[in-house]
Amino acid sequence: MTMPGRLLDFFSLEASEYLTRLESLASKQTMETSDAAQFTGAARGLRGSATMAKAGGIVQVAMTVERIGSSVVHGGTSWEPELQRALVGAIDDLKVLVRSVRTWGADQDARVEESLRRLARFAPARKERTDDVIVPISQLFYNDGGQHIIYVAPNPKTHYEQQLREQSGGIGPGTLSPDLNRVPTTPPRPAAPAPVRTPPRGQELRDVLNSSLATMRGLETRNSGPQPAQLVPIQELLYRGQSAIDRAAEIRRALKKSGAPPTRALVDELVDLVELAAAG
Repeated sequence: MTMPGRLLDFFSLEASEYLTRLESLASKQTMETSDAAQFTGAARGLRGSATMAKAGGIVQVAMTVERIGSSVVHGGTSWEPELQRALVGAIDDLKVLVRSVRTWGADQDARVEESLRRLARFAPARKERTDDVIVPISQLFYNDGGQHIIYVAPNPKTHYEQQLREQSGGIGPGTLSPDLNRVPTTPPRPAAPAPVRTPPRGQELRDVLNSSLATMRGLETRNSGPQPAQLVPIQELLYRGQSAIDRAAEIRRALKKSGAPPTRALVDELVDLVELAAAG
């Protein structure tokens, strides 16, 4: 463990409170749904606190205890004496691990593995994340020479030139398929050769330029908004050093007062505060 001593003090204090709550709930002969929800919340809080302290072994055990508690809440696991003894043993292991967070070594790693082994039979299997299927772009078009569906995004992030093309009908008639559900089965007729246009000259050229300039002025007016505020260096907006410690303590007091488990966003903030405190 390479975390600053003050942060480890904060973690030890907070983790001890979560473990006291877990031990009190695990000692009950019966586990009501409301008690199981509190048990799961305390395990989640311990996991978040250990994540902030970068105590990976404690995170693994607390996460497994949290999964078992969540399964009890949803009726997937029944509260039996054997499960109760396993959880009480895991809580005892967590107490030892929290006390050893400053001198973590091979013995602590072995205790984590043994605790996870005892809990494995009660923990529900974790759902494997399925990767998104990659579809070749060739499958998004018709196999024949028919007209393909082309459309303009409803809120495109475009430049002036692209907006000018859209406003002037850059996609000519016949480019869009009139019926999105129709799959062409016959090859399209050869298109008639486009008439050759000579570049505009004289008054025609001036009219085209004036029209384009007027369109661009309209786009500038439409896209213009309030001027951006003066930039402030991000270092002035972040907690650093002692201020990060104070902010973490403030969050802890708020959680303790509300009694609610920490949210994912709050855990992420606490992890960021650890980094900022160490950098300060």
